[in-house]
Amino acid sequence: MLKILRYLGMAGFAALAGCAGIYYSPSSGPVGEAHQPRLEAVWAAEAVGYGNIWRVYIRASDPDGDLDKVWVTFARFGGTYPGTFVPLTQPLREANGYVQFWAWPKGGLKLGELPIYASAMVRVEDRAGNQSHAIAIPFVLMHHSGPDGAAPPAGFSRDTKLAEMEMNMEIELGAGDGDRGSGGF
Repeated sequence: MLKILRYLGMAGFAALAGCAGIYYSPSSGPVGEAHQPRLEAVWAAEAVGYGNIWRVYIRASDPDGDLDKVWVTFARFGGTYPGTFVPLTQPLREANGYVQFWAWPKGGLKLGELPIYASAMVRVEDRAGNQSHAIAIPFVLMHHSGPDGAAPPAGFSRDTKLAEMEMNMEIELGAGDGDRGSGGF
């Protein structure tokens, strides 16, 4: 990086510095395994209806008390989509609640393409950029609502909304498979 900056000179450095605002950069703080937050448990309903609310319940802790982000990365057969994070309202030592999603994936989804089998990879991060291990949650995006009574097991707070996020999953099933307009696969 230093060679690149020397090559670009001050004008190039100023241009790169101006772009730095578009990249995620953690705050300072203690780093290393001893400061890593722990994702203790994750739970979500196995099925969600298109256009419905889907809640991912999370129980996490941080030894430094500066847990401040939840990361979610969606994957489905044929693709993994960029992970997005949502900041928590304040840094926490312990988090117990849910992250809420509207099941409206981005892209050109046709209801005839449902059900879609996917997974959400969840992890948490603290202010210094220390991340927990990730836990994958498989789910099915369906035409209709999931099973009734899909409440989290004991130990999860049902009343604490930690954040709300978009379902960042581009659904372009028709790309690269010929003329879908003819009705064939």
